[in-house]
Amino acid sequence: MHDYWGAFWRWFTTPWHLPGNILIQPLGIVEFVLILVFLWWGAIWLRRLTRRTLTRSLGAATAYAISRLTYYVVIALGILIALQTVGVNLSSLSILGGVVGVGLGFGLQNIFSNFASGLILLFEHSIKVGDYIQIKENGLHGEVKRLSVRYTQVMTNDHVDILVPNSQFVNGEVINWSLDDAVMRVHIPFRVPYGTDREKLRELVVSTARAQPLCVSNDRYQPSLWINAFGEAGYECEMIVWVDKEGLMRPGNTRATFNWALAEALEKAGIEIPRPRQEVVLAPSAASAFAEAANPLSSSSSAT
Repeated sequence: MHDYWGAFWRWFTTPWHLPGNILIQPLGIVEFVLILVFLWWGAIWLRRLTRRTLTRSLGAATAYAISRLTYYVVIALGILIALQTVGVNLSSLSILGGVVGVGLGFGLQNIFSNFASGLILLFEHSIKVGDYIQIKENGLHGEVKRLSVRYTQVMTNDHVDILVPNSQFVNGEVINWSLDDAVMRVHIPFRVPYGTDREKLRELVVSTARAQPLCVSNDRYQPSLWINAFGEAGYECEMIVWVDKEGLMRPGNTRATFNWALAEALEKAGIEIPRPRQEVVLAPSAASAFAEAANPLSSSSSAT
């Protein structure tokens, strides 16, 4: 038994010769794994501590960016230290690293592009966690839940998580509905018949909008009534209302809420929404042809 244990220990401590004059022991591999585990745990702890400490003075977005960058730097430096600890000469990896770097530059250029774009987003604050964004290229819209080094996690209003590459936010056109001022103007179109008292209609629309919790109660953003056109069946109107962040993050639900409230208010006020009507005018020749076709039917019925 002692011989087996001695042979195993000699194998465990015997260096392996790898290309580039690299000597690695199996014992060193175990040490390397343990160092990485403690390094990963320490980097997570440092990231959380940095974010919690800086949030009070710099804000949540800046603290998040600095904590993420600190996490990546600690991981990168820790890997280099771990390699030197197990006996890997980093200078011997320079040639091999150059060859591998060229290959990775062509094969993983999209990943590097997303990584650089992620750093830009973290420091520019053009997109932050909690923002409601929309990508114009594909129409995707939702709330930003997480900014990662390669992708951004966006949750739609249907609670579907979509991972969007960071390069799309840097190279494409993105609408950030809550970047500076989390207020959005909503247009609710409707129609009323001609002859409706416009002043009373304005008071009705404004009071209905203000009664909804999503409406912003601010002197700068006041609800109003617009008459946009004179249609065939009546006035083409719009309820103009400003909503807060909760309203702009749920645009479909917001419009449905105001449509429902406006429909109830118009019904209680006795204002009927007019329907488009079409008049069919028959040419004289067509009218006479219909009359002649109806005469035999009427004569036969009278004869019986």
